[in-house]
Amino acid sequence: MDFPWIPLLFNLALLGVMLFICRTINASQGKLIWNGAMLFFVLCSLAMVLDYTLTMVFASASFHDHTQYESMSSRTAWAGRILSYVIPCVLSLLLALRFRKRQRFAAKRAGTTASTSIDEDGPVVIRTSPYTESELPL
Repeated sequence: MDFPWIPLLFNLALLGVMLFICRTINASQGKLIWNGAMLFFVLCSLAMVLDYTLTMVFASASFHDHTQYESMSSRTAWAGRILSYVIPCVLSLLLALRFRKRQRFAAKRAGTTASTSIDEDGPVVIRTSPYTESELPL
């Protein structure tokens, strides 16, 4: 069994693209909303289940002629491909947990130590001391 380097690199590249897109969206909105690693984990898990399902469909079908799918339609072939799914899934799960920690820290920090708050329609409120607040109309 050869290690599936090309599918692994492709899945890692897809993880990078998903992270880039979600971080760009988060930066444009100014909030940590989109967890690209968790989205990738869900999509990769779905792809793994679909790959297993299709492999079992082809493995249970009887081929009378030698076809090009025979080498890919066995459980051993799927076991070889599983590493190209599991490694990016584990990596994305670790990145998703890291994102959740950053998200909780940002929410905690914004709720307790914010020195300015910007309301969409209202003025900018600056806390100058625990007892006073200054307003700047926009």
